[in-house]
Formats: sequence, structure tokens, C-alpha cells
Amino acid sequence: MMKRILLIFFMAVTLSLGAKADTYFQYPIVPDSLSTLQDRCDYLARHFWDFCDLKKAFSSRQKMAQEFSVYLSILQNASADSAFASVERLTKKLEKRPSDLLFLTERAEAQLYSDTAEVWIDELYLPFIRAAIANKKIDKATKARFVHQETILSNSLPGNTAPSLPYTDRNGLPGNLDNDSAQVVVVFFNDPDCSDCNLARIRLHADISASELIDAGTVRVVSIALTDPDESWRLAVADYPETWVVAANPDADLTFDLRSGTPEFYVLDKNHKIRFKHLGIDQLLDIFRQLKRR
Repeated sequence: MMKRILLIFFMAVTLSLGAKADTYFQYPIVPDSLSTLQDRCDYLARHFWDFCDLKKAFSSRQKMAQEFSVYLSILQNASADSAFASVERLTKKLEKRPSDLLFLTERAEAQLYSDTAEVWIDELYLPFIRAAIANKKIDKATKARFVHQETILSNSLPGNTAPSLPYTDRNGLPGNLDNDSAQVVVVFFNDPDCSDCNLARIRLHADISASELIDAGTVRVVSIALTDPDESWRLAVADYPETWVVAANPDADLTFDLRSGTPEFYVLDKNHKIRFKHLGIDQLLDIFRQLKRR
């Protein structure tokens, strides 16, 4: 199927086919005056469904799923404005057909959000789930998953302000991520029983650039374990660096997007805006090296 998607995408963008060819419905013809890939994808994004009779097209959901995959490939290469406008127009047309809207939202979930997705594109997935949530004809039980996803993704989008996250520190005192400030705040989500987490912790603590930035007050590391702050946890973190904030919140994944599991690094700026998420230790240490060169 992936080869078919790439073939159709190549044909649609490069050759500007107007005939149906091997597609479920006719694609729009891209004007020759549009020469760049983004301009052509912008046009296709805004006109992709022009020749599709949406009232009949869902009679074959398999074919619609295939065409929707092509559509998402185009949106990924279009400008944000064109992509969002296209999704808004499409979901608006499906307002009175909740089952079809739900079908496409679930396809978007599979390709843009789920563990099996080839790439996570939260900004593109959000308009679909918001349309499903707003649709009064989709029952609450069905869209409860989307409500949960919308909350977590909105909390965790790069550029957004990091949400409040209470925790208990290793001394048994209450704290909150809101109060942890520096030019750069690194939030290290982990599990003391996770071997990869422990390796990432050791590498972070041993890194010279990281240590110098922490000692200078430029960087603050907040280690948050997804576990209960009980005695066994306190013993497990007894040798964590004194320069770190070491804390626990077993429900942190209900606030932050932690789909990639632990270890997971978020980077916040001095205004608590999320700059990066889903970072691995190699990517984080590379950021520290760049900071040191400034």
C-alpha cells in the first residue's frame, strides 16, 4: 500500500494528472504556474476533494482510506495555512455524517498519532479530533478518547506554555513544575526501574557541558518519575544528583504527552514555553553542546 501511496502522490504532484488513473476519484489539475513542491501541495490540499462525491465515496471505506492516506501525505508537504483550511473544509462537509467523520478521524489517529504511525504530526491531527469532539451526533463515550488526546496534545505542543504539574520531591515535600525556572528547564520523565532511564540519567550527569550549564544556573533539570513517591522510590533516587530537582508523579502521563515512553525529555525556555519534546538523551546532549558554543 505504501508504494501505491507514493506512486499516486508522485503522479499527482509531479504530473498533475486530471484523469482518474488508478485513483478512486479524479484529482485536481495543478496549474503549471505553480512550480514549487509546497505551492503544488498547497493547491492540492485546498482542492483535493473537489471532484469527490463525498455522499457516495464512503460506500467503499477501503478505497476512501487509501485516498485519505494520499491526502495526508499532501497535507504534510503543504503550508500550515493550506493544510488547516483544507481539514476545516473537509470536516465541515462531514458535520451531518458523523459516522464518516469518525471514520476519517480514526484513520488520522492511526497515521498521525498512534504507536503504529510512521510519523507523529500532532498539529495536523488536532483539527480532526476537535471536529469529532464538537460534533453533537457522535456520542460522548465514543469520543472520550479524543477528548483525552486533545487535552494532552494541547498541553504538550511545542510553542505552548507547559502545563502545571504538581509533584512530590525526594524530601517528601510538595512542589510544582510551574515553580522550576531557568533559561532552560529540562524535564526528565523516567522510571527508576527502567534500565534505559538509568543509562540516560548517568549520561546526563556525566556530561561536561550539561554539568557546567547546570552549575552556572543556565539549565535546571527536573527529574519526574512516573511512580508513587513512596519509600522504595526515595531509596531508588538517593544517589541522583543534588543539583537536580528529583520528584515523582504517577499520573504525569495524564498531563504530558508521553507516548514514546520513558526516558522522555522535554525542554522548556525561560518563559516555560515548550521548545522540544520526545527528545532522546543524544538529542538533549547535542542541545547542551550548542548552548555551550553560544
